[in-house]
Amino acid sequence: MAKEKLFLNTLTFEYPSEPVKFYFSKTDDAERRSTRLASTSLVPAEVKKSTSFLDLFAGVGGFKELYTSYDLPLEGFEAVEIDFSNPENENLVKRYYNRRLERYFRYNNDVVVTNSGITKDIQVWVLNQKVKSQITYHGNQYDILQLDRFTLKVRFHSYNHRPYLLIALDRPAKLLNAPLSILFANIDDYPFGGSDAASITPGHINLVMTKEIKVNKEGNEYVVRRIDSYEHLHKNNKFCPSNTTRPIICGSMRRILGLDDKEDKRSFDSKYIKYYELIEWFRNEYLDTKEIDRIFKNLAFEFTPLDEMQVAKTGNNKRMLVFGHDHTGCHAKNVRQQKGVNFGPYKRCPYSDVQLIAIFPKEERDISATLINYFRKDQYKGAGKLLSHYIGTDTVSVAPDQRLHIKFTDTNNPVPEIITALQNDSYRRLDPKVKYVGIYISPIHKYASEASSKECYYKIKELFLKKGIITQCIDLDKMKRAISADDKSGKQNFVYTLQNMGVAICAKLEGAPWVLDETARKELIIGIGAFKSDNRQYIGAAFSFDNTGIFSNYEYFQKNELDELVGAIQLAIIKYTSINNKLERLVIHYYKKISRKREFQKIEDMLSSLNLDIPVYIVTINKTESEDIVVFDAESKYTIWENGAQVEKTGYMPHSGTFVNLGSSGNARTYLLCNNTRYEGESFSYMDGFPFPIKLHITCPNRKEEIDTAVIWQLIDQVYQFSRIYWKSVKQQGLPVTIKYPEMIAEIMPHFNNRKVYAEKNCLWFL
Repeated sequence: MAKEKLFLNTLTFEYPSEPVKFYFSKTDDAERRSTRLASTSLVPAEVKKSTSFLDLFAGVGGFKELYTSYDLPLEGFEAVEIDFSNPENENLVKRYYNRRLERYFRYNNDVVVTNSGITKDIQVWVLNQKVKSQITYHGNQYDILQLDRFTLKVRFHSYNHRPYLLIALDRPAKLLNAPLSILFANIDDYPFGGSDAASITPGHINLVMTKEIKVNKEGNEYVVRRIDSYEHLHKNNKFCPSNTTRPIICGSMRRILGLDDKEDKRSFDSKYIKYYELIEWFRNEYLDTKEIDRIFKNLAFEFTPLDEMQVAKTGNNKRMLVFGHDHTGCHAKNVRQQKGVNFGPYKRCPYSDVQLIAIFPKEERDISATLINYFRKDQYKGAGKLLSHYIGTDTVSVAPDQRLHIKFTDTNNPVPEIITALQNDSYRRLDPKVKYVGIYISPIHKYASEASSKECYYKIKELFLKKGIITQCIDLDKMKRAISADDKSGKQNFVYTLQNMGVAICAKLEGAPWVLDETARKELIIGIGAFKSDNRQYIGAAFSFDNTGIFSNYEYFQKNELDELVGAIQLAIIKYTSINNKLERLVIHYYKKISRKREFQKIEDMLSSLNLDIPVYIVTINKTESEDIVVFDAESKYTIWENGAQVEKTGYMPHSGTFVNLGSSGNARTYLLCNNTRYEGESFSYMDGFPFPIKLHITCPNRKEEIDTAVIWQLIDQVYQFSRIYWKSVKQQGLPVTIKYPEMIAEIMPHFNNRKVYAEKNCLWFL
C-alpha cells in the first residue's frame, strides 16, 4: 500500500529579515491614503512603546484610533520600525499583506477582488470560461456565468513557525449577464401585475458587479470591476449605473428564475480533484509573477508538505458500532452502518403497538398505499427488511380507524385540510396504548420555490407533535422517480431509502439504531449548534449523559438567550449528578469559538454555584469546509466506472481518522480531522462521498496548564465517533451529531408557533 503524501493548500514564505519602516499618525492625511487602526490588536508592539504615541493608550475612555500608511512615507507621519516576526504584530502584518494583494489584483482586468469578512482577507472572483448556461426570463434568453471564488489568507504556522499564504476555493457564484436596466424594465407597469411571471425588482438584488472605465496617469484606459451590496451602493450614492451593473444571483432571484427547483446532478467524482486543480491553476496563473515575488519573500511554489510528526490517526476501534443481537444472542458489531442495521436496533423502541397513519394527496391514493405496504408487510421487490425490524417491534400495522388517515386535495397548501381532519373525534380519542407514526407523503419537493410551500413541512410536523404523533416525510416526486428508475434498470436501489426511513423512525420512537463501542466515562457531553434564518440566528443544544452516543435531551434558544442556555446546562449537570453521583469533566462541542468573557464566564460562574471544580473542554467544530485550510493526499486512489470500464483516479482525500496538528496558541490547540469512509487497508466506495476535513479548536478555559496529549486524543476520537451515530440515514456524516442535531433543531423551531415540543426528551422528532 502506498504511503500517504499529505499536503496543505498553503504556500510558505519568509518575513523580511530586518525590521520594516511603517508610518503612523494620530490624524488622517488629507487625501485619505492612510488606513485607520480602530483596535489595539492592530497596533504593533513598537508603536505601543513609542513615546510619540503613549498618550493614545492613557486616560479615560481607552484607545481611540491611529492611522498608518504602512511602508509608504507621508508628510506628518512618523516612521516606526516594525518586526514582522513579533507575534504581537501579526494582525497588522496580515492587513499589510492583504492591502498589497488587493492592489495587485485591483488592476487586473481578468478578475474582481473583494474583501472577505471581518478579517479583510482577499477574495478573488474569476470568470470560469468552461461553465455557462442560459435562462429564459420574460421571453428573453440570458447567459448565466460562473465566477469561481478564491480566498487568500495570510497566516502564521504556529507548528512550523513560518508564515504562509492560504489559497482556498469557495463556492462559486452565478452572474446573470443582463444589466439591471433591462431586468427592471420587465417590471409590469400595471399596479396589480399583468403577468403570471414574477419580476425581479430592486428588493430582490443583493450583490452586484459594477464596471467602471478609468484612466491612469499615463492616459491609458483600464477597467475596474467591483462586487458590492446593491443596497449599500444606492444608499451611499456610489457608482452603480443600471446600464452596466449586473446582479449576482441570490436566493430570491433563484426562486423567480426557477433555478431553485432544479436538483443538481450528483457527481461521483472526488470534489478534492476539482478543488486541487483550480487552486493549482490559480497559483500558476496569478502567483507566479515578479510582482508577487516583490510582495512575498521566497514564496514557495509547491503546496506545503506535512511533517510526519504533524500527523496522527484515530484508532481503528473508534469507528466500531454496536447494533442488535446476532445469532449467538450477543450484540453485533460492525464499522458499516448499512451492514450493522441488518441485526436490528441496539435499543428497541419501547412501544409494542405501532400504527401507521397515512397523510397523502387524494389523487395519489394508490402509490401511497403501495408505499405503506412496503413498510409493514411487503418487501420492496423481494429485497430489504420491514419497518418492524428496524424499530425492534414485533408488528407494525396500519391504523384500522380510517378517519385517522388524511386525504387532502390542495397540494400547494394541505395545512388547512389537515387541521380540520385533526379535529375529528378519532384524533380526540387516540388510544393511549398505541404509538402512532404519521407517514406524510409530500407533493411539495424540497426545492420548492415558494417559502409558504416549504413552511407546510414545519407546520404539519408541529400539528402532529401536539397530538403526540411523530411524522416521517417522504418526497412524492422523488419517490416516484426512484421507483421508476428501478423499474427501468431492474435494480432495487429504493430499498436503501426505505432503510434510511426505518432507522430515522426508530430514533423518533425513542429507540437507538446503534451506539458507539465505548466504555462509558463520567462525563457530560453537550453539543451546541446554530442555524441562521432571515438574518436571525437560532441555537440548538443536545445533551448526552455518556460517550456511547445516547442523548437524553434537546433544547432550543434564540441567540441572545445565553442565560437560558447556561441554565439548561446547569439542569443537565444536576440531573447527571443525581443519577451518576460524580461528574469528572464537561465536554462542550461548540459551533464557533466561545467568548471567554461573555459566554464562558457564565458557565464558569454556574459551575462555581454548584461547587463543581471540573475541567471544561471546549471543542470548536468549524464546518466552513472548503473555505479554509484543507489537507490533501497525493497518493489517494479510488476506482469509478466510466463508459463501461473501471478507471482509477487520484482522489486526494486522506484516510479516515487522519488528523493534523496545526499548532497551538496558549493552551488552545488546532487540528484538522479527516472524517470519511476511506479506511486504510479497506476498499472505498465513491458512493460514500468525499467530505472535506473539519477544523477543531480545543481549549480548556478554566485551567491554565496545557491540555494533556492523551486528553486531546480522547476529544478528537470523540468528535470522530459522534459523526457515526447520525440516525437520519445509514450514510456516514462529516460533522458530529453534537453539532448536526442542534443545527437541525435550530432550523425547525423558529417555524413552530409554540416553543414547547410535545415529545419525549430523548425522541429525535426533528430527523
